[in-house]
Amino acid sequence: MNASAQTMLMGWASVFMVSGGVALALYISITDPESPLAKLYHDYTKHLDGELRGLFIQETTGRAICNWQIGLSLAVMAVHFATQEPISFVFVPLIAIGPKIWLIDAKNKRQDKIEQQLDTFLTALANALKASPSLGDALGNCALLMRTPIREELELTMKETQLGMPLDQAILGMGGRVGSRAFAGALTTVLIGRQTGGDLPKILETSAATLREMARLEGVVRSKTAEGKAQAWVLGIMPPILIGILNWIDPQWLTPLNTTFMGGIIWTVAIAFWVASVFLARKILAVDI
Repeated sequence: MNASAQTMLMGWASVFMVSGGVALALYISITDPESPLAKLYHDYTKHLDGELRGLFIQETTGRAICNWQIGLSLAVMAVHFATQEPISFVFVPLIAIGPKIWLIDAKNKRQDKIEQQLDTFLTALANALKASPSLGDALGNCALLMRTPIREELELTMKETQLGMPLDQAILGMGGRVGSRAFAGALTTVLIGRQTGGDLPKILETSAATLREMARLEGVVRSKTAEGKAQAWVLGIMPPILIGILNWIDPQWLTPLNTTFMGGIIWTVAIAFWVASVFLARKILAVDI
């Protein structure tokens, strides 16, 4: 075996030893219930579990997501130390915020689906109230007729009332879980109509018609902002692509950023501004009626 091969072999062996040592240290710290890292790990996994329960996702756990993040971060660090490629560190913040972005996107999609079903739900509830004046029975009948995701929320609400929770409190809790202002407003209309003793089926039918008109207006706004959202996606994914192209053209061009203290600061600030710009663009384009 020649000297260059021995050097490469020793380099890879050192990378695996360092990665294994870091992984072992993390494992020991996490498994020790008194360590601050273990408390942080358990708090984070508990937070993820709460978010997953709110989305009715049972096949994935917060512990599994956190373990994947730790493993991918260690893999990125090992690749960086083995190849000395500065672009590898771009993936670290993506791994850190990836689950949060995924949960926010899943929650927004769930809210959109519930809002799309809202006028149908109100119409079905109005018809059920015409057949049965009991709001609890009407909601139970709607749970049998509606599709997910609103069916999951109705079934959970019915289970809460069966366990002794007051119906009004269970309905308000359902609105808080979903997090949609339109859905919470519709449920508030149901509760106010129930308490004031008005013609609740008529009120619900009027609300359903109003929601259909709002959905039409939101469709118009969505079509007008589609071009801006496409531009935001392009601006969001272009920096990593440009860094990869520049590094492929001239591998030494980004060396000062990777080998100096000031270069590390520049990387940190650039990545922070990039992530902040992506979130700011999403917020600006999230036009609400």
